[in-house]
Amino acid sequence: MTQPLLSYKNIYKQYNQRQILSNINLNVEPGMVIGLLGKNGAGKTTLLRSALGLIKPEQGEIRVMGELSHQLSTHNKERIGYVAQQTFGYEGFKIADALSLHRSFYPNWDIQLEKKWLKRFELNDNNAINDLSIGQRQTLALIMAMAYRPKLLILDEPVASLDPIARREFMSDIFDLALESESGILFSSHITSDIERVASHIALIKQGELLLFDELDMIRDTVRKVIFKEPAIDLSAYKVLSRQLNSAIIYGHMGEIIPSSLAVNTLSLEQLFVELHG
Repeated sequence: MTQPLLSYKNIYKQYNQRQILSNINLNVEPGMVIGLLGKNGAGKTTLLRSALGLIKPEQGEIRVMGELSHQLSTHNKERIGYVAQQTFGYEGFKIADALSLHRSFYPNWDIQLEKKWLKRFELNDNNAINDLSIGQRQTLALIMAMAYRPKLLILDEPVASLDPIARREFMSDIFDLALESESGILFSSHITSDIERVASHIALIKQGELLLFDELDMIRDTVRKVIFKEPAIDLSAYKVLSRQLNSAIIYGHMGEIIPSSLAVNTLSLEQLFVELHG
């Protein structure tokens, strides 16, 4: 059996007595592109940073390519790509000099891939980092994280500051990277269209809890909004994601008739997000 690239097991994390992560269990396997979906403050960034050993949970175990996340070897650190929500270092550098220094840390750097992306996203080697827009800095950060073809790529709202065309291009590149290099990718976003474009799996997090984790197609096929007249309707055959007086969001519906229901409606990923967080 293939070892997960990233494994969270029974993870709990608190800040100032506030529960940020609660009993998180999640595996990232080679070839997976997992979209981590949740509102701001849901715990997404804490979850991602803990995989890098930057945050240590109070309970549970996180392993990256078999090693504890806070005890990673140099070899495995070289196989991880990471882009934070806010970048960037290298102030005072030109793009060429920043890339040259960054490249020196990664023996598997793909120089042709670097050049291809610089050209595609219209970044000039001679431009100063200080003169770049926020979107251009984020683009450069993504190039720096992806050009050495990491086995595990962790991205925190990676394309939120990019224009729609650049976002579409990079999301396509992320998917291609997973397919070509058998990498695993975990990226957070609240932009459902980005997630639907490239994710193979969805991890839906709310208030620090992982409500749902499955293949995107399975979620589309089996998540339903059930509307009913009697609040006592029995939904024990399903995983209930949310329940109101006269409606519920359920997971695991396979097309069967639900007795006493008035309607069983399909939901897009955006509608699901709104229903669970609205």
